[in-house]
Amino acid sequence: MERAGAVPAHAGAGMKQAALLSGPADLIRGELEQVEAILEEACLSEVELLQEAARNIVTAGGKRLRPQLALLSAAAAGARPGRAVAVAAACELIHTATLVHDDIVDESDSRRGRMSSRYFYGNSASVLMGDYLVVRAFRLVSCEPDRRHWTFMADTIARMCEGEVLQLCERGNTELGVEVYERIIECKTALLMSLCCRLGAFLGEVPEIQADALASFGYHVGMAFQIQDDILDLTGDEATLGKPIGGDIREGKVTLPILYALQDAAPEDRDVLLRFYQSAATLGREEIHCAVRITERAGGVDRARGRARQFLQQARRELERIPESPARMQLAALSDQIVDRRR
Repeated sequence: MERAGAVPAHAGAGMKQAALLSGPADLIRGELEQVEAILEEACLSEVELLQEAARNIVTAGGKRLRPQLALLSAAAAGARPGRAVAVAAACELIHTATLVHDDIVDESDSRRGRMSSRYFYGNSASVLMGDYLVVRAFRLVSCEPDRRHWTFMADTIARMCEGEVLQLCERGNTELGVEVYERIIECKTALLMSLCCRLGAFLGEVPEIQADALASFGYHVGMAFQIQDDILDLTGDEATLGKPIGGDIREGKVTLPILYALQDAAPEDRDVLLRFYQSAATLGREEIHCAVRITERAGGVDRARGRARQFLQQARRELERIPESPARMQLAALSDQIVDRRR
């Protein structure tokens, strides 16, 4: 649906609407406010439509998990306060750009209870706006003397693109293996969270082995986060999620709970799930709820949640390689919320 030029009523809303994870890190609260200011500045453009579209998506709020990871990793690595603010904002801009492009690929008109950028501005403007945000992210790290920031950021974005293409290629593939699923979510989610932690670590004075540990922590947190996201798509409360459940099924995405259910379901239940994926885009509410019941009955949700917890356990082990500090404690607390979150 092309609505280029339509102005959302909430465009230009204040930047302080970000819904952080519960119990935000007081240690970095001031820095998070600085991140919000940088994000607002990054939306500025002489082209009114581009500025409006960028502000619409950036002010949509969110958990700001990626900036938190970057800021806390920098603090854990001994960086001075404020040193990682620009890098944290750059990571959020990259994440935001991926959301814009995801909505275009998925032909989605809404995200988290709000209308998507493509709904208001159309696909063409939204693609360019996503590109604009990525360029602004690179501009934010351009002053860093450590060129590893550029290298790791570019490599991560390339891998993220590979993950999106792989997911497109595997859409509707009910024979998808768990290893391919995990490769997809690695590229889509885990590598960016790993990047946040690594870039933060680079700004401190820790040896490379500890920077690697922080990056590995972010990676495993990201894997757990995406698995929980896929679980919530089936079992979450629609009012809390801000969207109907079962969106992944309608888009032909075979996620980990579904994969496990296809492995363990009774033959008749497995046949039902397979039929649903043959007509995924046209599934109604009752069929989606039927798919959820089958997935839960087969243990798919519980197995997927167990896999997420395995990733979190590894994340905590990686964190133990970092010297104790308030920032390390906050990183641990942040990771504890991943599997238990409701949105």
